[in-house]
Amino acid sequence: MKSVLSLVVLYLLLALLLVSCADQEEVVPACLQVEVVGPDCEAGWYVLQIMDTDGTGEQRSNQYIGQLQSGFVTTDNLPESLRHSGKVAYLSLERNTEYGPLCTAIYMMFPPVRVKQVCSDE
Repeated sequence: MKSVLSLVVLYLLLALLLVSCADQEEVVPACLQVEVVGPDCEAGWYVLQIMDTDGTGEQRSNQYIGQLQSGFVTTDNLPESLRHSGKVAYLSLERNTEYGPLCTAIYMMFPPVRVKQVCSDE
């Protein structure tokens, strides 16, 4: 009897765990104002300057700033319409820890990022 009760409690806890994790939304990084500086050392990569100098970003529910608060970053998935030096846009960025541009030692290296979404002009 005790083992049956333990088994029922275990199944109830597992069911509760499945239900509580089913409808979680993906957390999206906050939108930051960035300026396209220009192409990076490797073809297809672009240097971006994060213009949000106070490091606060726009705080909305289910969004975070992460490690990108100011400075320069580089990306390889910048939309075609934004690939012009001096272009200012609001982008949601996340760190790209999988790969980065391959540059020779004479170039300045910036943290690689991915553009998660293009936000509306704010």
